[in-house]
Amino acid sequence: MSVEEDGAAFIDEDYVNIVLQDLLERGIRLREEYGIYGIAWRFDDVMEVLKITRDKGMIIVGGDVYRLSGNEPIITYDCWGIKSEDDNAFEVAIQYITNYRARNGDDFAYCPTICPGRVSK
Repeated sequence: MSVEEDGAAFIDEDYVNIVLQDLLERGIRLREEYGIYGIAWRFDDVMEVLKITRDKGMIIVGGDVYRLSGNEPIITYDCWGIKSEDDNAFEVAIQYITNYRARNGDDFAYCPTICPGRVSK
């Protein structure tokens, strides 16, 4: 069953059809290190990913933060999540990431959890 059919979150391979190749190449794949089928991006790049997904009508349901040692991701166990009734998920994600960077600096990457759109109830 595809992401579009079941409303599940995108995995790393789905981003090929969502973001430009150069942005995809700058992402840090988490599959090998953590077995997570996601991609983390540094601040500027994750902001671009969030804007692209918003403009395509996708929804952000949360995300995780990784500290970078070189280009190696280390899980921080910091994350954000969105309540299903939140219509301002994009703004919540932007605010969380911006505040996190202001408090902790630039040596972090953010892995948003993105879904194709609202699932009917």
